[in-house]
Amino acid sequence: MRPAHAPERTCRMTQARDFAAQGMQALQQQDGPAAETALQRAIDLGWPGPDIWVALSFAKSLQGDMAGRVASLEKAIQVDPSSVRARLHYGQALVGSGRPKDAEAAFRRGLSDITPHLIRTQEIHQLITAAETFLAGPGEQTPSPADELSVTLDKFAKDHDLGTAPDDDLFRQSLDFLTGKATFYPSQPTRYFYPGLPNRQFYPLDAFSWTNALAAETGAIRSELETLLSEKAAAEAGFTPYVESAGREGAGVSHPLLDNPDWSAFYLIKQGKRVEENIARCPKTWAAIEAIGEAVNPAPAPSVLFSRLEPGAAIPPHHGQINTRLICHLPIILPGDCGFRVGNETREWKDGEVFVFDDTIEHEAWNRSDKARYVLIFEIWHPDLSDRQRSLITEFFKLGQSQVSSAG
Repeated sequence: MRPAHAPERTCRMTQARDFAAQGMQALQQQDGPAAETALQRAIDLGWPGPDIWVALSFAKSLQGDMAGRVASLEKAIQVDPSSVRARLHYGQALVGSGRPKDAEAAFRRGLSDITPHLIRTQEIHQLITAAETFLAGPGEQTPSPADELSVTLDKFAKDHDLGTAPDDDLFRQSLDFLTGKATFYPSQPTRYFYPGLPNRQFYPLDAFSWTNALAAETGAIRSELETLLSEKAAAEAGFTPYVESAGREGAGVSHPLLDNPDWSAFYLIKQGKRVEENIARCPKTWAAIEAIGEAVNPAPAPSVLFSRLEPGAAIPPHHGQINTRLICHLPIILPGDCGFRVGNETREWKDGEVFVFDDTIEHEAWNRSDKARYVLIFEIWHPDLSDRQRSLITEFFKLGQSQVSSAG
């Protein structure tokens, strides 16, 4: 059979990725049948690796199909015999299926395949602990190697005053990954991936020269927003759902907040196009953005907006499209009890404090107060990109959306 042309294969993989995302979303919602259907479609389209089969085993388990769970994990191991994750899940599935001897063999093989390079996410840490507990059998439990390592590293952190230098948080995370205290969240842009950029959740503010000047304008920006909100008709006309149906045709993955005003936006720039009427209403806000300089509004199609999250609303975990930019938040109106998570780090917005983060790492936000929360959001170029790289990226996206996405 003649192999598929590259564009055709790319299109199939794009479809497979979308179905895989649908399946994972269904798993989060505990919808076993929907998850199984979407994940199987992804597999049929050629989505690679063992993890898709592990996910399918979860969907089978939600439906009480233990034989299907075991079969899916056997397929995961067939795809990648070195997958510690698949083998330890397989051992748990065998325990649940009343096959303790087979489970013992699966656990021992999985533990024997662990190497120093294995990234110990929280899930892996829990799987290892469960396997070691099963193999130890009943009786008094001795500290596991993982527990002993955790004690050693805690002492190391104390002895070396970890946390007293600006970048200590990165080293601290490396230890937490090693012991399973933190989960590793990779950058996963949904549209365009530029290799070689660091996988960092939040960026230190002292890496950017403009953050203090912007924070100093918080009061003036808040005054403009409050004036806008007092003009109710104008405000309601200006705020539109952040996730809109228009422009998402054929996206393949639905969004739980599609056309939902619980998360809405008042744009000064919307996908690269200036909204002159709104800029005229917020001149000080616009001046503060322009003062940032060349770093702001990177290609392609940047936006500048006030983001409104209604009381009790939550933005579910998701990934941004492009890793050549960073997203910036300046909190403007904070009612309290609002939170924001990027990867394994959760923060609360504070008045006058800018967040700079990589939105291609899984992130979410929530407002558990009884009032709306407002944040000014804009984009900057990734600081690790050279002028040459920025120019190439800008020119590439000028090819036009139809050509850029023609392969998918």
